[in-house]
Amino acid sequence: MATQATVQHEILQLKHIPPLSISATRLLEAASDPEVEVDYIANIIDQDPPLSARILGMANAAYFMGTQPVYTTKEAIIRVLGLNLVKGLALSMAMTGSIDTRKCSNFDLTSYWSQALGCAVLSRMIALKIEPRHQPNLDGLYLCGLLQNLGMLVLAYLFPHPLSAVLAEIKEHPDADVLTLEELHIGINHIAIGEQLAIRWHLPEMVIHTIAGLNHDNHPNIYSTETMLISRTAAWANQYLTKRKSGLKNDTLLSQLEGVDESILAKIEEQFHNQCSELQATARMLN
Repeated sequence: MATQATVQHEILQLKHIPPLSISATRLLEAASDPEVEVDYIANIIDQDPPLSARILGMANAAYFMGTQPVYTTKEAIIRVLGLNLVKGLALSMAMTGSIDTRKCSNFDLTSYWSQALGCAVLSRMIALKIEPRHQPNLDGLYLCGLLQNLGMLVLAYLFPHPLSAVLAEIKEHPDADVLTLEELHIGINHIAIGEQLAIRWHLPEMVIHTIAGLNHDNHPNIYSTETMLISRTAAWANQYLTKRKSGLKNDTLLSQLEGVDESILAKIEEQFHNQCSELQATARMLN
């Protein structure tokens, strides 16, 4: 088993992890610019044909699509997805696209994207109901949802066989704690790796602190609401998508949010449940 110090050294040095692509670097810069224009984002995406194809695929998917097909990235942004949503989706796809997980036999990339999309969508649905004065940044929250499991890809890439053993054990015992098992088999967990990568890749502060807060209960966090939302919705999205549990309305932490109660959570639960199959179909396009 690799020691935690060894794994952390590998992550911090990033010697064996592909660097960010040009598209990811440019999108990361654009993500922090509130004044960025549609044409600029569309141009970045169009210069990366695989990324452009996936954005167009999502825009034409049943989950997002309107009545008319979409043929260009700019059209996808203006008519269907919206600029901020495309920034988040494109950035997450460009960042993860160069990490090859195929050697990890029990790692399912569609399941990874299903959980990431599910967390992003569900957290945003709940956040929209929070009283405006307490409402987190919705686009930042969506990006946090997409990237909260980023470290899992790195584990699948750097330590495919130990992670495969973890995933096999989780399949046999779905209620087992995945972070504990990762630390036992590998020496570090995927949240800790995600935090290190977020720092190294200079992701937005909200993403860094939210991921860090998922792994450290005492993390000094000005994004405590965002961290709680991502933590709870990541767990619920995974349970819904694997058809293991329901009962979002009974989540006492979420029901304490200003403007959110059991009846609202029950409606969100029903809406999310009805979208699960379409979310999974969308996730398959991201492979």
